[in-house]
Amino acid sequence: MDYNDFSSRLKRTISSLNGRFDEEVAVYVNYSQNENESSFSIIAGNDDEETIINKIFIILYNLSSLKDHLKNHLKGKNINPQIIEDEIKNSLHLQILIDIVNQDKHGYPLKKSNRSDKNPIIKHAMQMINFTSNSEPGAGTPLVRASNVIKLRKNHKLFF
Repeated sequence: MDYNDFSSRLKRTISSLNGRFDEEVAVYVNYSQNENESSFSIIAGNDDEETIINKIFIILYNLSSLKDHLKNHLKGKNINPQIIEDEIKNSLHLQILIDIVNQDKHGYPLKKSNRSDKNPIIKHAMQMINFTSNSEPGAGTPLVRASNVIKLRKNHKLFF
């Protein structure tokens, strides 16, 4: 493997992003009828929170490592790599992404390179089923597609 090949690095990053989806929904779903038989429960996912967080970190590490690859690629084309750092300074999302990865490497809270000044952490990661339809409401029988995805609960995305 050529560690300096930016195209290869980008392909691996895209692969890690696509890896958070799984079309084999049935293996992740546990269906149970509740005692009163008027309701039921569907639980999506067999992975524990640590496994899910590891999957999330694979994506975050791949994304954050693009920074250095982009800077090296720009240097090779005689373009000032400072534009990458300027983009990071102007994007809270990128700052938080880099802070999360650096905290995983160096410990929480960051002492030296806290780019966002937010000390973000990930909590309450879970798997869920995402249902999508290809038809407009009232247009007949929709084709419903389900996939198993990893998400963070809406109210617990990032804590800072």
